[in-house]
Amino acid sequence: MRSLRHRLPETRRGVVVATYLAAALVLGGGGSPSAIAEVLVQLAFAGAVLAWAWWAQPAAPADAYVPRSLVVLAGAILALPLVHLIPLPPALWQALPARELTRDALGIVGAADAWRPLSIAPFATLGSLLALVPAVGIMIATATLSTRDRRFLLLTIAVLALAGAALGVLQMASGPGRFRLYEISHDTWLTAFYANRNAAVDFLLIGMLALTAWVAGIARRRPLLKGDVGFATILQLFLLAAVVLTGSRTGIALLPVVLLVQFAILRSGGAARKLSTAFALLAGAIATMSLVAIVSSGNARLSTLLERFDAGRDTRVDLWQDALSASAAYWPFGSGLGSFTRAFLPFERFSTIDELFPNRAHNDYLEFLIEAGLPGTGVLLCAAVAVFLLMRGAWFASPEQRSQTLFAAGVLLVIALHSVVDYPLRTMALASLAGVAVGLLGALARGEAPGRTMDGTA
Repeated sequence: MRSLRHRLPETRRGVVVATYLAAALVLGGGGSPSAIAEVLVQLAFAGAVLAWAWWAQPAAPADAYVPRSLVVLAGAILALPLVHLIPLPPALWQALPARELTRDALGIVGAADAWRPLSIAPFATLGSLLALVPAVGIMIATATLSTRDRRFLLLTIAVLALAGAALGVLQMASGPGRFRLYEISHDTWLTAFYANRNAAVDFLLIGMLALTAWVAGIARRRPLLKGDVGFATILQLFLLAAVVLTGSRTGIALLPVVLLVQFAILRSGGAARKLSTAFALLAGAIATMSLVAIVSSGNARLSTLLERFDAGRDTRVDLWQDALSASAAYWPFGSGLGSFTRAFLPFERFSTIDELFPNRAHNDYLEFLIEAGLPGTGVLLCAAVAVFLLMRGAWFASPEQRSQTLFAAGVLLVIALHSVVDYPLRTMALASLAGVAVGLLGALARGEAPGRTMDGTA
């Protein structure tokens, strides 16, 4: 009974954060084309805010301390789209770079002299702001949680990743279009709760890290049993197979990075030696899958997966060249968050146009450069410095919880590396996971604070 109680959240705050995170991970995987799903996630966040204010708040004690750098980071993230929405006088917005097309189009309807914001697509920028609020909110909320609440978040992520992998098995077994949550998706590959296999693979990789960090937390409190090791190994192999079945080249390439982070997590919890056999099995599984793929290259699905690693067929390079032209045109102020499509299309070369619509740059750094310009670059660099300082603070302030610090670092590393060729943070589910990771670092950097019980008492 005590063991079960210690697997549950310690406070009502932990319940609220875990519930919202579960809703975001299941419903927030469609990206901006899935407006209804995003609205549902935003409504879930609104419900979480109300529950936090009226149910989860302790009766008398002050809130847990949130590091100032985390508050400043949250303010900077939200300030950027807000600044892009401030109305500017005609003389000012017309003088901004690459506004000629907007001015001429408005001139046709006699609105060229109207006040306009910096963003060339203000409604899309407003959508970006609304999508950012839940990620920033869960970042601040996570920073106030106790150790047991944070462990429950890890368990929540791991269980949902396993559930997503199980859904993916049904998807693959049932054929194209079956058991998909979104009408438009990579329906010949495993996508779990997501429309995009690249978002799905990031979620599964983070699930592997969460499961490892949770096991390391158990090892910190008591010796691992053989049954614990065997069960954890089976679950990790299941997630590993799901990662391969997404067909995501970058996700599969990130597997060695994730395995290294997992080993560091287990070592921090004193469980690396006991789970060395499990890691040998995981490494052997990767080698076996690679060998089977080579030997069975005649299999249609495996052939398709291998063909996807042919970089010469990737059109991203052409896309990036045109995106660089767009970023130079809108430099230094940018075109406004969320405005990539409208900003990019005038700079797409005729020689690269095909039947596919370029809704993203497939390099989130480059897309952010187009939309946010020099100010956004400054915010991004300051955010990187703030996260590094939080990570260093967490490492020394909470030495007993270094498995959580390494988990948070692993989440941010997976997202940062995948952002070079994709756009994980444009999905509310992964943005919420990034918020949780930074919030964990904030909580760990301040050291352990007294927890609250489910009824709000100390």
